[in-house]
Amino acid sequence: MPRRESPLDPGDGSLLRFAGDLRALRERAGSPPYRQLALRAHSSAASLSVAAGGRRLPSLAVTLAYVQACGGDVREWRHRWQLLAAELAADAAARRRALDVGRAPYPGAAAFEAVDADRFFGREALLDRLVSVLAERRLVVVTGPSGAGKSSLVRAGLLTRLGWSPAVAAAAGAGDGDGPGGGAERSRTGDGVPVALLTPGERPMEAYALALARLGQSAARATRDPSGPTTGDPVLVVDQGEQLRTRCRDAAERVRFLDALVALAACAPERPPAGPAGAAQAGCRVVLVIRSDQSGPLFAEHPGLAEAARHAVVPVGRPAPVELRRAITEPALRAGCTVEGALLAVLISTAAYQPGGLSLVSAALAATWRRRSGNALTLAGFQATGGFEGALARAAETLYDGLEIADRMLVRTVFLRLGAELLDGGPLGAGGGTAAAVALGGGPMAGGGGTAGEVAGGDEGARTPLWRAEFDGPGVPEVLERLVRARLVVVDRDTVELSHYALPQAWPRLRGWLVEGRGASGELRGLTAAARGWAGAGRDPELLYRGARLEQLMRRVADGELAATGIERAFLAASARAAAADRRRAQRQQLTVAGVAAASGALLALAGGSRIRRAWRW
Repeated sequence: MPRRESPLDPGDGSLLRFAGDLRALRERAGSPPYRQLALRAHSSAASLSVAAGGRRLPSLAVTLAYVQACGGDVREWRHRWQLLAAELAADAAARRRALDVGRAPYPGAAAFEAVDADRFFGREALLDRLVSVLAERRLVVVTGPSGAGKSSLVRAGLLTRLGWSPAVAAAAGAGDGDGPGGGAERSRTGDGVPVALLTPGERPMEAYALALARLGQSAARATRDPSGPTTGDPVLVVDQGEQLRTRCRDAAERVRFLDALVALAACAPERPPAGPAGAAQAGCRVVLVIRSDQSGPLFAEHPGLAEAARHAVVPVGRPAPVELRRAITEPALRAGCTVEGALLAVLISTAAYQPGGLSLVSAALAATWRRRSGNALTLAGFQATGGFEGALARAAETLYDGLEIADRMLVRTVFLRLGAELLDGGPLGAGGGTAAAVALGGGPMAGGGGTAGEVAGGDEGARTPLWRAEFDGPGVPEVLERLVRARLVVVDRDTVELSHYALPQAWPRLRGWLVEGRGASGELRGLTAAARGWAGAGRDPELLYRGARLEQLMRRVADGELAATGIERAFLAASARAAAADRRRAQRQQLTVAGVAAASGALLALAGGSRIRRAWRW
C-alpha cells in the first residue's frame, strides 16, 4: 500500500490550491505510488512528492512531468503555473518593498519628511538662507516650480533645524492635506521651538484653527516650564499653499485665511491676544510654501500678503550639480552603500537638464536600491528597473487608469497641446536627432554615453514651454493639477511643460495620441499662433479667419477634436462674428444690386412703352 500523503496546511492560498489540484489529478489517475509515477514522468519520486506538498512552487518542468504522468492537460497546467509564478513573484516583491521602506536611503518620488532628515542632503546652503531670512522676517514665502523640492526643504530641513523631532513627526503623521479640511500635524516643543505644520485643503480656516490650537498648547507648555529647553518664537508652516487656489473654491474663506496669516505674523510678542491660542500668537512666525505659478495670482489677490512678504521670498530652483552629487551619494553612504560612477553621471546630467528631473532621480534611486548589487547601486540595476522611461510610463498609466472618461479626454487634450512641438524636429518628427536617441535608450540615460546636450533633448526648439493661459478650458486646470501632482507636468509661473521629454517615447499611449493627432496638432498650433497675433495686434479684424478654414476649425472645436483656450475661443468667436457680418453685408449688397436692377428694368420698360405710344400717334 502506498504511503498516504500528509494533509495540506489549512488555508486557501494560491499555492495550496495549486498543490491540492495536483493531488486531485493524481487521485483521478488512480492514486499511483510516486515510484510508479516517477517512471512515467522520467523524474524523481521525491521531486514529484514535493510538487504536491504545497510548501513551495515546483519548477515548470516538474509540474508538467507530474501532470503528463497523471494524464492531465499539459497546456492548461502550463498556463496555471505561469500565472501562479507571476503572482508569487509579485507578492515577494511587495514583501521586499515593505521591508525596504524603513531602510531605503531614498524616499522615492514622494517629498522628504521630518523622519527623513538624516538622509536629506544637498540643500544645506539654501536651508541656511531660509533659516536666516526666517530669523529676520516674521512672514517668509518659499516658492518655486513644481517638483523643485520645496516641501522637502521645509519638512526635512527647516522643521529639523527648528527642533521638530522625527519621532514626534512620525507619530503625528505626515498628512498631505488631501482630506476635505486640509491637514494639521501635531505641534511640539522640545529641543527647539513650538512648530505646527498644515496644508490648506478645501477648508483652510478649519486647518488653521486646528493648527493654531495645537501650537498654542505647545507654546503654553513651554511658558509653564521655564526650566525646560530654551525656545524661540512659535512657527506656523503652511505647506502646499497653492491649494488655496487649486482646491479652495470659497474666495472669501481664502481671503480670511490670508488675513489671519498676515495678522498672525504681525502680532507683537509683548501684546499677546487673549484666548487659548494667545500663547501661540505671541510673536508667531509664518512660513508659506507655494508653487511659483500660484504665488503671483495670490499676491495680486491679497496685497497685504505681498506687502508682508516683501524682501522675504526664498526661491527654490533646480539643485546645482554639486548639490545633486551630495543628495545622491550621501544617503547611500549612510546606508553602507556606494553609487557607481556611471550611474551617478547619468542621474546628475538628467536632473540638471530636465524640468522634473529631481523627483525622477529620487524615484529611480529608490528602485535601483532595491536592485543593488551587494552594497553598490549600479547602472545595470538602474537599467533593470526600466530607467526613467519605465518610471514615467508606470506613473502615467497609473494616473490614466484612475480617471473618469471625461477626464481622460481632457488629459489627452493637455498632452496633445504639450507634445505638439515634439512633432516638429523632436523625437516623433523626421528630425529627431539626439532627442530621439535619448528617448529610445541610445543616450546617457540608458548608459550609452553622450553629452549633456543630448540628455537635455537636443533641439531646444522642441523644449519651449507653453503659456499657462493655453490650459484654461473647462475642466482643464483641474486635470492639469493632477498631472502636476503625478510629476508628469511641471508648472512654473506662467508656463507649463512636460516633466521629461522622454515621456512621449516612454508612454506608448501618449505616443499613439501624438501620431494620431498629428493633423489636429498642426491646426492647433496654427490657431494658437493666429490668436496670439490677433491679440497682440489689438484684435485687428483683418487678422481674423474666414471662409472654409474658419468653418473647419469651428466644426472640429464643436466636435471636441480640438480644445481651444480662452484667447483661441475669443479669436474664433470674433472670426465667426466677422464672417456673419460679411455675409450680411454681402446680402445687403446683393439686395441693393437687385433693387437697382429692378428699378433700371422698370425705367427701361417705361421708356419703351413711351416710344411705342409715340409711334402709334404718328
